[in-house]
Amino acid sequence: MVNFQLRQSLQGISNLKSDESNKTLKMAEKQASEKRKKSQPQPLSRQTKILTTAAILFGNLVYGRSFNTVSPALDNMRSKYGTTIEAISVVFTISTIMYCCGAILCGFISHYVNRQLVVLFAITALVTSLYIMPYCPTITMFFICGGMVGCSAGLHDSSQMVWMIEIWQHKAGPFIQAQHLSYAIGTVIPTVIVAPFLNKNDNTTDSSATDASTMHIPFLIIGTLGSLALLTHFLLFTFFRYHTPPMYANENFELIDNAKSVPSPVETELSGGGGLINQQQEIVTVMGVSVRKIKLVVITVVFLGAYQSMEVSTMQFLPTFGQYSDLKMTESASSYVLTGLNGMFAFGRLIGTIVIFKVRPEIIIFINFIFVITGNSILLIWANNSLTMFWLGSMILGMGFSTMFPSFCAFIEKYLVFTTSVASSICVFGSLVSSVYPLIIGKFIEHRAVVLTYTNFLSASVSIVAMIWVYQLTRKIGTRER
Repeated sequence: MVNFQLRQSLQGISNLKSDESNKTLKMAEKQASEKRKKSQPQPLSRQTKILTTAAILFGNLVYGRSFNTVSPALDNMRSKYGTTIEAISVVFTISTIMYCCGAILCGFISHYVNRQLVVLFAITALVTSLYIMPYCPTITMFFICGGMVGCSAGLHDSSQMVWMIEIWQHKAGPFIQAQHLSYAIGTVIPTVIVAPFLNKNDNTTDSSATDASTMHIPFLIIGTLGSLALLTHFLLFTFFRYHTPPMYANENFELIDNAKSVPSPVETELSGGGGLINQQQEIVTVMGVSVRKIKLVVITVVFLGAYQSMEVSTMQFLPTFGQYSDLKMTESASSYVLTGLNGMFAFGRLIGTIVIFKVRPEIIIFINFIFVITGNSILLIWANNSLTMFWLGSMILGMGFSTMFPSFCAFIEKYLVFTTSVASSICVFGSLVSSVYPLIIGKFIEHRAVVLTYTNFLSASVSIVAMIWVYQLTRKIGTRER
């Protein structure tokens, strides 16, 4: 009897210790789980997402305004410094090269510096450059300011492009379209603000004396609008500090999936029943990278590089085209034509934001090419001596440019994941080609204005060849290259 009671007592003590041990273990697991949860990046609140998105869109509006301010005032600056279009247009080459440097710099520092601080610094440099630019006493100082504008624009553009994807992740599509639309709207504003302060007399008249005292006003207005964007981002940084959210995570910090296992739309379309088309195909690699991926990256870089060069150089030199063609337009009148192009550019992107959900991107690209070739042909054949055709050709070109970039990105993203290296390659190649065009166009446009259409046809031809190549290649692809 005594032994039985003793055994029961010992068993009770053992159970008690076991319970205490289980409680301790559960408590330790709970603490470890809470510690892991705290160490993980927190999902952004809806309020932070909305406010940050609004600030990004406002900043993109300012970026569009600031990066296109010099174009309508180019001939005015030529008169101010007593030089030629060939010499003053070097500012576009410097600005484009520095844009590339700013984008590369962003790739290095974005891993170590809060994205809000990067954008704050970029907008500060951009606005400061615009305030200083009309007061530059020498052309060298003017070039330095142009370089500052380019570098800060590249830093800002690269930061906000990835930023929107980070915030909305798999829901980012409509917001990326809104980014492009904000930039397009921003490009309309400089010509509207600058044109009233430009020379309204014949373009052969030296405008440096008449406009030197007022040219700072439009730059001051555009800089002030940029300061409002700077204030918006500063308040956001102060009260709604941004942090990088977990990618593909839900509210409970559980990973839904990782980027490599998320199927692309084309994988979903081509799988089912019979499996992926090229699942059994042997993948040829070079130094560990598939040949197919190398081809896709090369095509993407060539297409977007050629297109960006065409778009940027047209917006830079269209007012100069009007002034030095047989139309002999004034600085002010030719700037309004650029407003027409940018207005159609913004309108086309607004339409594209809706159409992209209903129409395949390759079809949109085909329509864009029709607009670009038609508009450029009008500029080449008739615009040199017809004001009506100059307006018409410019506006058709703006419509053609509007959705080319986002539509190609939407098309190629089905087959190729846009990594940092791919984006950097696009930026570097596009910037290098864009920096060469001003040297060519600036050298000849004073004597032969239609040189602008020659470079446009060259870029369009390269882009069309690249598009045909990638379309043929992607017809055989069933998986997305990563």
